[in-house]
Amino acid sequence: MNSKTIIGVVAAVVVVVVGFLAYQYMRVKAEAAKWSGPIKEIVEEKATKDGDVTTTHFVSIIDAPLDKVQAALWNVEHSQDMVENIRMSKLTAQEGNSKTVEMHLQALNLPLQYFTMKWTLDPAAHRLSFKTTESQLQDLEGYYQLEPSPDGTKTRVIYESKGRDKVALPFPQSVVDSANRETFVNTMRGAKKAAQQAGG
Repeated sequence: MNSKTIIGVVAAVVVVVVGFLAYQYMRVKAEAAKWSGPIKEIVEEKATKDGDVTTTHFVSIIDAPLDKVQAALWNVEHSQDMVENIRMSKLTAQEGNSKTVEMHLQALNLPLQYFTMKWTLDPAAHRLSFKTTESQLQDLEGYYQLEPSPDGTKTRVIYESKGRDKVALPFPQSVVDSANRETFVNTMRGAKKAAQQAGG
């Protein structure tokens, strides 16, 4: 094979790879756009990025009593059965009100994320805290704070998190924000379904 043929083959491979990456990028952008508009599960939201740290705030109202919602969220090792984009959730340790869970998450069309999260429940304060102990892309910590409605039939869920990037992500922040929205919304939908089923 002469040098011109080799250069031609290499050029063709580069064109195919670049085309595939552009196609994947457009797929992710299109999927992110689905999560950019108003969503009924989110009544408040704010996301800010400072350097490699993203701070996220969401609020949702779930049409179920607080004790049922708290039980649903605390059942985190069964998230794969409750939350649409969690592909795997496996309890690896439990002691008192703390659980360690290995999780696989796929948001939008982004690559599968593997991480291990420690969850801690304060049942009296109705707060479920979480923190990654192992992760590929981001160190994340935060909490879900639950508040009952005056009549006790609904639950206000306040989500706060702070994530520090471990690697430079090849996507714009808008795509990352959409992925976070998708995961939060799917979590709220799953918690609502589980809580309402538990309530009979």
